[in-house]
Amino acid sequence: MPARRMRIDFGGVDKEIRKNRGGRVHIPPGDYLAKVMDVESRKSERTESRYLNWTFVISEGQYKGTTLYGMTSLKPNALWNLRNLIHAATGKNIAGKAVNFDPNNIVGKVVGIAVEDNEYGEGEKKRVNSRVNTTFPKEEYEAAEDDEDEDEDEEEDEEEEDEDEDDEDLEDVEVDDI
Repeated sequence: MPARRMRIDFGGVDKEIRKNRGGRVHIPPGDYLAKVMDVESRKSERTESRYLNWTFVISEGQYKGTTLYGMTSLKPNALWNLRNLIHAATGKNIAGKAVNFDPNNIVGKVVGIAVEDNEYGEGEKKRVNSRVNTTFPKEEYEAAEDDEDEDEDEEEDEEEEDEDEDDEDLEDVEVDDI
């Protein structure tokens, strides 16, 4: 399904964001919560295929405020990535349907993002930045956070139980006896 040509007004976009970060930000790979800040329809110079370029800003944690970019190809065999973003932002699974889609309806939504390293260049000019690989519903991010908290609590409980077991092997000694 071809993308509809759209006009995007960047008048309210802070010029310093790209200048300061230069699009070359590197953060540890992993999952983050992020707000969709912008979308731009582009055409690949190399393949001439159309895609949507998304701007995300991490919304919490150590990297809060960091701007990252991701793209969703509009080639039929790659629409799964756009489907994932629409589902993450709206909760709707549009797979198997022809839809009228305005990408600007996704702007302002908070989603989970999976960030990966992106290596480019060769030799001494080889660089690494971060890019958004895929998106998922923010509830899945929060559920994963809760699971990690539970895992930490379980580990602490197990450590306390181990300490209690170790204490059982020891003889009770009054401080005055030492």
